[in-house]
Amino acid sequence: MKRVWIALLSVMMFAGFLVACTSTSTNTPAPGSAKKETPGATPADSAPKNSTQPMPEATGEKLLLTNWGPDDKFGASWADYGGFMKTNLFRRLLMLNEKGEPVEKDLAKDYTVSPDALTYTFTLRDDVKWHDGVSFTAEDVRWSLATAIKSTSINAIFSGAFSKIVGADDWKTGKANNLSGVTVDGNKVTIKLTEPVGVFLLTMAQWPPYPKHLLEKEDPAKIHLSSFWEKPIGNGPYRLTEVVPNNYAIMEIFKDFYGSKPKIEKIKLQTMTEDKIVTKTQANQLDYISVMSLDQVNEALKNPAYKAYPVDIFFDRYLQANMMGADGKPNKKIADLRIRQALLYAIDRKALATKLFKGQAELLETKIPTKLPEYNKNAVTYPYDLEKAKKLLKDAGFDFNQPVKLQYYYTDQQTVDLIDTIKYYWEQAGVKVETSLMKGNLLELIYTKRDYDFLYAGLSAMALEEAYGLFHTDSPLGMQVFGGAKDKWDPLIDDLRRATDPQKRKEAVGKLQDMESQFLWHMPLFSLKQYVLVNESRLKTAGIFGNEWTNYDRQQQNWELKVK
Repeated sequence: MKRVWIALLSVMMFAGFLVACTSTSTNTPAPGSAKKETPGATPADSAPKNSTQPMPEATGEKLLLTNWGPDDKFGASWADYGGFMKTNLFRRLLMLNEKGEPVEKDLAKDYTVSPDALTYTFTLRDDVKWHDGVSFTAEDVRWSLATAIKSTSINAIFSGAFSKIVGADDWKTGKANNLSGVTVDGNKVTIKLTEPVGVFLLTMAQWPPYPKHLLEKEDPAKIHLSSFWEKPIGNGPYRLTEVVPNNYAIMEIFKDFYGSKPKIEKIKLQTMTEDKIVTKTQANQLDYISVMSLDQVNEALKNPAYKAYPVDIFFDRYLQANMMGADGKPNKKIADLRIRQALLYAIDRKALATKLFKGQAELLETKIPTKLPEYNKNAVTYPYDLEKAKKLLKDAGFDFNQPVKLQYYYTDQQTVDLIDTIKYYWEQAGVKVETSLMKGNLLELIYTKRDYDFLYAGLSAMALEEAYGLFHTDSPLGMQVFGGAKDKWDPLIDDLRRATDPQKRKEAVGKLQDMESQFLWHMPLFSLKQYVLVNESRLKTAGIFGNEWTNYDRQQQNWELKVK
């Protein structure tokens, strides 16, 4: 692979400068001086800058152009639950604001929570209709909750919350004929829990009820495979009117929508892969899209019609330690905590964030991004210290003849450059490193085959619980990788799961961050921003931008197309 190495050389020189400032040794070469091919760097090594050129005139069709188009059919909405299209198609009982807080009412016009946080009562609107004209009722919610408990394709936060509904276990296993913890009285739905669930309101702002009259005959375990998803019927402000699989779909205003009517009459959902973002923006064929690649953002901004809006989201990048061999026995190569500490000290994560991901990445000290209020400022940190890394490896009796296997599954050039750089840093500590790209069934490769010592991975979290869920012994996948430490992790994670008070949740996640340094099963690297690209020559939004992978109030009723 052809490598553009000049930009990364500056990373190496910067790292070498830090070595010179912190190291007592003078015979260790600075990273930039090694006599080997230096890894390449992404050409986009600066923060996105919106064009100063005049905004061009609006051109093209008078319909909003975005992605989210269908493959053979649309994805169901309980596993892959969020985003622009699904917010417009399905509504939830509550709605997030742009900060991700479940503070707005939607299908529910009111709700109450008991003082012990065990009973939730939602009073539903009586003017909601499905896109086929059938009224939305409390029975849709009751049936959807019961079906979700038996679903095999559902977000872990949803399934975890619903598992705490009274009678959920008996209903799921067939010991009961109904879900006793959910009752309906007119337009009121009452949900009783066995224990507090800290994210229950958040769940009800993300999880959408389905239309019972269209899906009740489906097998709950296979409901995500139903033909319903070829042209799903929801209750949002837009309905699907035309679907061409693997090409596009058209959404039009639903005339019986209960809320404020949008000004934009039609939306075109285009089926496209990420590598088409640049060509689509160059041709003015996208009006609104979220992008994670800094390269793509910078290329799109060469068209002065586009503006980029950065959004801080919970999106971590880290190294996952494989503590168990594929044979089920502990991985002795990295079992000693000092080895994992050393390998983290050996990486200049700050240089990586500022040079390879400049303007997009923030240094991650724990699993919780530093900009979140729950970040524990007193948690143990691992600043770059090559000499300390070498000493820890020596003290731990690390076998320098054994190569450390580092794998990754992202295929973009930025990731390739990052992996090459981490490999380089570890080699400066005397560690042999083998890197490889995972190809095939990732679930099987990550959790079953596990032919790696460390995996470069990412986590997009809806809730704080997701940051630590793999460490709990109720996670079969996590236990395959880590082996478990029930007396250490489980009580703290359970405290977080039950905490509904914001201060208690902050205290609980603070303790979990302290626990991280005692294990380093996940070695934090950095968190990444998301970018929202808007074609402002064609589209005027409400100027409100949040996590585009969630269902938040974009105030689309105020959006306007400028096309005449």
